[in-house]
Amino acid sequence: MVPVRVISLDDALARRASFLEKNSHLDYEFINAVRGTSIAAEVLNDPSLFASNLNYTKGAYGCALSHLAIWFDAIDNNEIMTVAEDDAIFRHDFQSMQQQLLSNLPDDWDIVMWGWNFDSILSLNSMPEVSPAVIFFDQNQLRNRTYEFQIATQRPNLLPLDKCFGTPAYSISPKGAEKFIKGCFPLQHFLLYFPGLNRELPNNGIDIAMNRFYSSTNSFACFPPLVITKNEHDTSSVQTNK
Repeated sequence: MVPVRVISLDDALARRASFLEKNSHLDYEFINAVRGTSIAAEVLNDPSLFASNLNYTKGAYGCALSHLAIWFDAIDNNEIMTVAEDDAIFRHDFQSMQQQLLSNLPDDWDIVMWGWNFDSILSLNSMPEVSPAVIFFDQNQLRNRTYEFQIATQRPNLLPLDKCFGTPAYSISPKGAEKFIKGCFPLQHFLLYFPGLNRELPNNGIDIAMNRFYSSTNSFACFPPLVITKNEHDTSSVQTNK
């Protein structure tokens, strides 16, 4: 099993220590994130990467490039990549469950979201061309129940994904990486409708860009999730513009 690649700024020592404390059972390696404030102007102005009207924070630019680099690794190495952010909290049985669940998928799967942000919706593509199924969560309660989450043993299912927020942890296949690179880049400004919220939201991060393609690709959500995040904006490098 390839170690989980955990995207983290190289000087985010407190976040890395917290990740280790919560996930000592996990086989992982830290991957230095792209620092948004250090991205060269020629990269930001590269039309193959970013449209000129894109409304991203510097941290969001760095986040997008960090995920993009791992997608290219998946293609170059012809290898499934499991990617996480450094605030992710994994169930103790994550890696055994992950192996079982992925082995039961058809060979043409693209991406599996092991978790998502709990402050908004999970929309499942349960009735294609008819209606999505939308689920809401209680993020405040989740933040106080991380221990109970980690020791849970309920077997999850992989369900067709329509939309979700965040990228706390996912696995992507080489073919999935090709599809998401081709679909997401160059990153552009757009508005995307989210069922359940009943409104359009602007593309302000790579997770929103990915939402355009979940329902038209072989994308899945693990339910119940095997990974959660407290989703604390005040310490997020994307939200704090790093």
